[in-house]
Amino acid sequence: APYCDNDMLIADGSIRSGKTISMIDSFIMWSLYQFEGQVFIIAARSAGALTRNILRPMFQILAAKGIAYKYIRSSDDKHIEIGSNIYYLFGASTEASQDVLQGLTAAGAYGDEAALFPQSFIEQMIGRCSVPKSKIWLNCNPESPYHFLKTDYIDKAAEKKILHLHFTLDDNLSLSNEIKERYKRM
Repeated sequence: APYCDNDMLIADGSIRSGKTISMIDSFIMWSLYQFEGQVFIIAARSAGALTRNILRPMFQILAAKGIAYKYIRSSDDKHIEIGSNIYYLFGASTEASQDVLQGLTAAGAYGDEAALFPQSFIEQMIGRCSVPKSKIWLNCNPESPYHFLKTDYIDKAAEKKILHLHFTLDDNLSLSNEIKERYKRM
């Protein structure tokens, strides 16, 4: 693949553009294809956002593909087991959120709505991915042109080996033209 040597993938774009589903599916398939017996990070702004925006669609994707998984809901050790890989689940709402990542060694990370994360959490998440061939996957809606994800990562994509994908409403094939037009008018 032409982008297999990139260290990070950032998808940004409008709401309802399909980036979350695309990212969840590709992150899980990449991790299962690339690794066995490794640890991964999955993060959202809050536990509620994690359940709504990542876990529900992820479980639907896994079920549709016939891939078995085990969801461990323990409050101290919330994770998903898929094959021999373990996916630890984290909220990233405050500066202190990065503390829970310390000491973890990961083969990859997925951050949903990463523009809402504290910068310290993203930096800690990147620092935890030290397994050879590890990658970081982030998605976000557009923020200020001065937001650190834009200035420190998207604007420096070439030098940092980041694949930047910009999604539009037309990338979401499940939206009708009527709904797309309504969003565009709004």
